[in-house]
Amino acid sequence: MTKAKSNIMADFGVPIIVLVLICAVMSGLLALTNSATAPIIEEAERKANEAARLEVLPAADSFEQVEIAGVPDSITGVFQAGNGAGFTFSITTQGYGGKNTLKMAVGIDMDGKITGVKVLSHSETAGLGSKITTDENFCGQFPGLDAAGAANADTISGATFSSNYYKAALADAFTAFDMVKG
Repeated sequence: MTKAKSNIMADFGVPIIVLVLICAVMSGLLALTNSATAPIIEEAERKANEAARLEVLPAADSFEQVEIAGVPDSITGVFQAGNGAGFTFSITTQGYGGKNTLKMAVGIDMDGKITGVKVLSHSETAGLGSKITTDENFCGQFPGLDAAGAANADTISGATFSSNYYKAALADAFTAFDMVKG
């Protein structure tokens, strides 16, 4: 019997080189795709955020971003209505799903009353914590409430963690409201 001679380069080197080339080509294609779609995604996100602001503060005609130092860390954007109807707050905070998993938009009129709340995204437990977006008894209780009323609002049975994160986000919005209004 004759033994086949082994060539280390043919057995190991060529497959490694081929895999490296495949990875380099695929990485380049992914980078190209990302650079082509990033502006489109950014514009769609901007439009969705603008629509959310109009939904939570329907009396507004336009919005101007307000820069203010010292707002709670969860407040990612403060926008004042062009016609003086109130403010909207973009919030990214902890949810039951972990840090920065609950994103909301909150509208507060100049009298300090909630005009609307919209959950933009979340990682809450399906069927339980996700009720913060669908349970009308829970969501519907906030419009018209001030800071004290929102803090004392009812929670969802079986989803108290998610409800409390939601209420904490509203408390942060009221803290920011007090800062920008004053």
